[in-house]
Amino acid sequence: MTLSSKLLAYRKADAIGDGDIAAVSMLVALSCKTTTTEPSVIAYVAMCLALRTSRDGHTCVDLDRIGEWSGTIDQTAGQLDWPLAADDWIRELVQLTSLVGIPGERKPFIVDGHRLYLCRSLAEEQLIAEVLSRNNAQHVSVLLGGPGTGKTTEVARLMISRIEQSVTPLRIALAAPTGKAATRMTEVLQVRCATENASAKVLAAVAAAPARTIHKLLGYTPYRTPRFLYGVNNPLPYDLIVIDEASMLSSSHMHQLLSSLAPTAEILLVGDPDQLASVESGSVLADIAASARVSQSLLSLRTRELKTQYRFDANSGIAALATAVRAGDTRAAMAVLNENTTDIRWIDPSNEKNLASLTNEIVANAQHLCEEAHGDPLVALATQRRFQVLCAHRMGAMGVAGWNNCIETRLGTRAGSVWYAGRPIMITRNNTALELSNGDVGVVMSPTGGRRIEVVFGQGASIIRVPTTRLEDVATVHALTIHKSQGSEYSHAVVILPDRQSPILTRELLYTGITRAINQLTLVGSQHVIASAIARPIRRASGLASRL
Repeated sequence: MTLSSKLLAYRKADAIGDGDIAAVSMLVALSCKTTTTEPSVIAYVAMCLALRTSRDGHTCVDLDRIGEWSGTIDQTAGQLDWPLAADDWIRELVQLTSLVGIPGERKPFIVDGHRLYLCRSLAEEQLIAEVLSRNNAQHVSVLLGGPGTGKTTEVARLMISRIEQSVTPLRIALAAPTGKAATRMTEVLQVRCATENASAKVLAAVAAAPARTIHKLLGYTPYRTPRFLYGVNNPLPYDLIVIDEASMLSSSHMHQLLSSLAPTAEILLVGDPDQLASVESGSVLADIAASARVSQSLLSLRTRELKTQYRFDANSGIAALATAVRAGDTRAAMAVLNENTTDIRWIDPSNEKNLASLTNEIVANAQHLCEEAHGDPLVALATQRRFQVLCAHRMGAMGVAGWNNCIETRLGTRAGSVWYAGRPIMITRNNTALELSNGDVGVVMSPTGGRRIEVVFGQGASIIRVPTTRLEDVATVHALTIHKSQGSEYSHAVVILPDRQSPILTRELLYTGITRAINQLTLVGSQHVIASAIARPIRRASGLASRL
């Protein structure tokens, strides 16, 4: 069997991809100009796996867990060679001296212990660890906590203290990974500062430093070289940088942020390590949290975790379910669901009667929103935030597309136009001209008095009115994905899981969906699917925790 046919067998087993094979083949062809060493099949596959890492959210290939990367290959049948010992892979790789190196060398692939990296990924991880650890981590603070544990209140208290004690004006930057998270950070922080009876000096400082996206903070311009204005040679001009929703930061974005810190700057990372990680590679906040739990870690004394729950009653079913899911305790989670608590309703999708009843309830809420869309915009926005359908998947009958189609079909003539009154929409791309961010949610209104149809968005206690003709990048959100709901909260959240197991459905996804609910949670999913989600935590290969 030729090398190409062997690699084709690995591709058919979904262990590697066509693009990976093509890229490695090109690198091997280039290396043949300086060496006669041909890669073995195992070395070839390992390099393909390293190229695949970013697509799967990893920063490296963890050779100690190589069995998890084998796709559909039956490792006991021996139809394809798939060693389970890390040393067997490393022995084949280190022979390729023109392609594979050790830390400190400039080679496409780097073997570091029992991990295989792309050279760039290793450099990013090393810099993150280096910056977080320098000066005994005295410039770093980490604030962890689940939804509703008072993280923003603690940030407000810190800022009040620092601003009041500072002799010279403190240069503060507030940022978050998404525009939606940044907007919410600004609004909530201003409210918390006022609640904490902050002085006029503090309120003015906070008002002068509205939160931005990480990209805006770093001066990102896609068509410029370098793409980021701020970096190693041009540090950010701030004394204190606060990053909210840090769990959503990828390894690359954290690398760019930390490389832009001035030597004297302080950074505060805020987030929930148990929520969904970045859609890109890395799980930086989770790695930081893991390292902080080790007493010898420099970050151990720089990390604080809030555990008291304020969003929902600590004795509620929602709190108990969230705790069980976060702990990976399937038995406890199912016990909570079977208790029939007043704040949780569990519907098995095979129960057609109960599912039909829920569908009627969802459609009734959509109809109510359509009615409110002819009146007060603030009331309509509040109505939209009270009830939200959240799906694990985008497509399929139990996904966002299926539920949005079902709801709009049931709305009938109200959905006859794209811009019908009561249509909830989400901005899907930042619109600086309108001061709207990706993730902002509004409602299509049909005002009385002859005014044309428009869309309203909430901005604190005020609203932004936008003609429909000025909006292009939007999506209907009678239902939206759990991913898109991160950072939001709803009085009643309806969390809908797929009708079968899915690689997307993880413990973190379920936990994030559950904790969007304040007063009422409806969970749609079979016992088998729920149990499989709880049993499948996101496991991203990374060496950051051990470096810290």
